[in-house]
Amino acid sequence: MSLKCLFGGLTASILLFVSVSVAGAQPIATGYTNWDDITIDLMAVERSGNVLTIGWAVRNEGDETQNVRFSLTRDIAGTFAVDQENGTKYFVLTDEAGVCLASECVFVDVGVGSEGIDENIDGGRTKRFWMKLPAPPPAVTNLAIFFNETQPFEDVPITEK
Repeated sequence: MSLKCLFGGLTASILLFVSVSVAGAQPIATGYTNWDDITIDLMAVERSGNVLTIGWAVRNEGDETQNVRFSLTRDIAGTFAVDQENGTKYFVLTDEAGVCLASECVFVDVGVGSEGIDENIDGGRTKRFWMKLPAPPPAVTNLAIFFNETQPFEDVPITEK
């Protein structure tokens, strides 16, 4: 067997393993939305030092392209986390220029205007998103996660990274 054949087979095996691992990721929770045929899968709530990362996937289970908008900033932010025990609300972090630390940060017109995520999702497709928030104190182990157009995800455990 040639080295080229062995290396090619090893590369294919690694790629297969990676694609199966990612495809097999199970959501923490699933929520139905007010958007036609759109479902949100909460994929990760991870604390690393003073930063909390929330990852989610948006599935379009229909045939038509759907637009989803997640407002992340200003007084009308509809996507955030709440420490229900202490009554603290956590919003997306921003840099010095006010740009939100998220998978996307564009102007989202939800009546008043906000920065956030504005994406079209083709029928049968899934897109993944993330945002960074200030982490709650280490004693806080669960949060409620809020997204636009769906019921809150309650008592979501925080994973330490």
